[in-house]
Amino acid sequence: MLEIASATLTAIIRPRARRPAASRSANPIGAIMSTLWTLPRPRRARARSAFMLATFVASLILAMLPLLAMTTTAARACACGCSVFDIGGGMLPQENDHGGRIFFEWWHSDQNVNWVGSSRASPVFNQDKRLATDWYNAGFSYMFNRQWGIMVRIPFADRNFTTTVDPTVGLVQTFNSKSVGDIELMGMYTGFFDDMSTGLVYGIKLPTGTYTAFGLDRDSQIGSGSTDFILGGFHRGLLTGDNHWQYFSQVQWRLPFLYSYAFDPDIGTQALYKPGYQVDGALGVLYNNLYNVFGFDKITPLAQVIVSHRVHDAGSAADPLNSGFDRLMFAPGIEFTKVVDEANNRVVKFYADVETPFYYRVNSGDNGGLPINGGTEGQLMTPIMVKVVASYNF
Repeated sequence: MLEIASATLTAIIRPRARRPAASRSANPIGAIMSTLWTLPRPRRARARSAFMLATFVASLILAMLPLLAMTTTAARACACGCSVFDIGGGMLPQENDHGGRIFFEWWHSDQNVNWVGSSRASPVFNQDKRLATDWYNAGFSYMFNRQWGIMVRIPFADRNFTTTVDPTVGLVQTFNSKSVGDIELMGMYTGFFDDMSTGLVYGIKLPTGTYTAFGLDRDSQIGSGSTDFILGGFHRGLLTGDNHWQYFSQVQWRLPFLYSYAFDPDIGTQALYKPGYQVDGALGVLYNNLYNVFGFDKITPLAQVIVSHRVHDAGSAADPLNSGFDRLMFAPGIEFTKVVDEANNRVVKFYADVETPFYYRVNSGDNGGLPINGGTEGQLMTPIMVKVVASYNF
């Protein structure tokens, strides 16, 4: 996930609810696509063009696949859904990206709007009022060659959870949890083409984050308590022959397969939480011809649409009626590139985007119109998400 990881991987827009109770395309430095892509050998040009078209169509279908699964079946309400930060952005692997890279990420979300189905709902129907999280991630990636690479990401989260602790009198309290999150170990293969424009990512998420913090439900804990298998892919291509406009697409699937028990004070015993799988996809365009602007070697603006589909959680510690969602977000972003040492390919990059949902559909329970002692109806969503990434290639 290397360059994918740097720009992506964007604190928690995941809904949450509580259980009842001038062209320089030939210059490789800072370029997104290499000259190998822009100038294919003539005898292979037709086949390559056909492959580009087929790959673009396939990427589009994969990125939008979650929308085909939109249903109103019950699903789990509030695992953070932070896997959406792993996709999107223009910082995909580039032809000159060899050797090491260190990066630091900040993600932010503030889930404070109650949502039922496809529209806002009264906050009274949800015992949970706010879930605000800041993620601070440190990571390292290394490309051994043009084909293989690895990435490690270590997150740290600061989360505030405001919820109703006594619904009979409307008593609301805020709980804080600070912890190392779930560490990711990833690999990447980019050997399909010389320009590294198409690749696969794969790996696991480890249950290193806390999932027993006082006052937080299992679906609002920093850690999920699960081990997840991660599989995804990406593709980049040209929209114009001069390499000024490009497109990119990504898709990623997370499948939890090992789960953890923890003491549940609501039922007074150990309870199992099984987070549902999540699929995230991104499709975007970028402008690749802003060189030597404001002291930077290159500035790359981009626009993207991000799609997410989350299925229900399960287990005795889960809230199946108020979990699971479908979401569409528009996320404009920008990347700044500064070459420190061109001979040794040492480059500093800064990336930022703002993700704003324009469609939401969440699964929600029916409390019969009785929010007091009648359960929870709806999930908390965030109006915007913010992602910032700083990286150094060496």
